[in-house]
Amino acid sequence: MEVAQDFSPARRGRNSASSSPSTCAIVGWLFAYEPYKHLKNSFNIYGVLRPSPERAMDEPRQGGIYNDYCITTVDNERSKAVFIHEFGHNFAGLADEYYTSDVAYNDFYPKGVEPLEPNITALLDPAHVKWADLVSPGISIPTDYGKDARDPLLAERQKIRQARMKALADARAGKASDADLKAIETKYAELDKPIAARLDALQKKYGWLEDKVGAFEGAGYAAKGLYRPAWYCIMISSPKDEFCPVCQRAIERMVQAYTAQ
Repeated sequence: MEVAQDFSPARRGRNSASSSPSTCAIVGWLFAYEPYKHLKNSFNIYGVLRPSPERAMDEPRQGGIYNDYCITTVDNERSKAVFIHEFGHNFAGLADEYYTSDVAYNDFYPKGVEPLEPNITALLDPAHVKWADLVSPGISIPTDYGKDARDPLLAERQKIRQARMKALADARAGKASDADLKAIETKYAELDKPIAARLDALQKKYGWLEDKVGAFEGAGYAAKGLYRPAWYCIMISSPKDEFCPVCQRAIERMVQAYTAQ
């Protein structure tokens, strides 16, 4: 594994890539997560100092392509989570599991074709899902987790949050008082309360599925027709900040392939 950094001419000679805070941070982040943590001795890390005539690489950007590259920033509060997610693409060929975002991928995966990635499925044969040996006992395939009721609530919450941000921005631009800003916050907090109550009720009903493996609809940028192994995972979002069992195994298998274990 190579960790490369771009430095503008003004910064050349002042940093060593192998000992810079950025490189050390990325390495530390990686081995804080399973299965990288217990497989740490299977990795060799190299720091590469890449002088650049421009400062383009100082601009925030991110992305990961299997067996090609992984790009991330290191000075943002979400840099750690972004790097671990993007490296999942780059190293283990993991698919994005999210399906509600501004990413413009419509029908990225052809209908009726099983995706190659190990962590999503079109569920063309429910009796033989690709991670069948990891499915939790008693879990139905596909797995009902209240998605049809939850998704509209989350969409409405997002609209409220966007409206709140715009209202606050407009108010600040107009030199609104602290009292006016507080009134805006209160207004939108009240609008969110019934949504929060309904989401809490759904969580109580389906929360027992949080650590289970099944086939949860919504993955690969598609709300319908594609499924992921778990409700939560770093490849979608994870309150526990961890990979699901299926993604962990996919990473382990890739390590084994590289190390001939």
